Amino acid sequence: MKNLWKFSLEHGKERGFLTLIILHSLDCEPKSGYSLLKEIGERTQGSWIPNKGTLYPILKSLDAEGLIQVTETGKRSKKVYSLTETGKETLADLKGRKGESEERVAFFKNMHLEIFGEENISLINFLMDVRFYIENLPEERKERALEILKAAFTEIKRI
Repeated sequence: MKNLWKFSLEHGKERGFLTLIILHSLDCEPKSGYSLLKEIGERTQGSWIPNKGTLYPILKSLDAEGLIQVTETGKRSKKVYSLTETGKETLADLKGRKGESEERVAFFKNMHLEIFGEENISLINFLMDVRFYIENLPEERKERALEILKAAFTEIKRI
């Protein structure tokens, strides 16, 4: 884990977290730079909105690399971007690096616990631990784990 916010591709350069977000978002539907900024702000509940001076050079670079393309130029030269086939392949490669991402999440969680103490562990961290644990179970044991979770959730709703 050389860089916490970069993902290495099998055949290519490292990609930053913002690039991963852009490719994922454009895989869902074409968007303008402004729409990407707005979506990131909404998804992070305003806690992180990249600077325009960061986003637009990345969009220009991804366009030059053939990972995205301008599909429409609207009023005031507003560009709408979409993912190309090469971009979809790159995104699939990045998504295939789920283990790297989980290592980073675990690193931050462990640092959080070290700094703030286990008594301050949040519900979301606990739920992420449960999720990662279940995802790594053998297929034949996942169904039983889900049954246990459903039963626990039923009990929680009775509180």
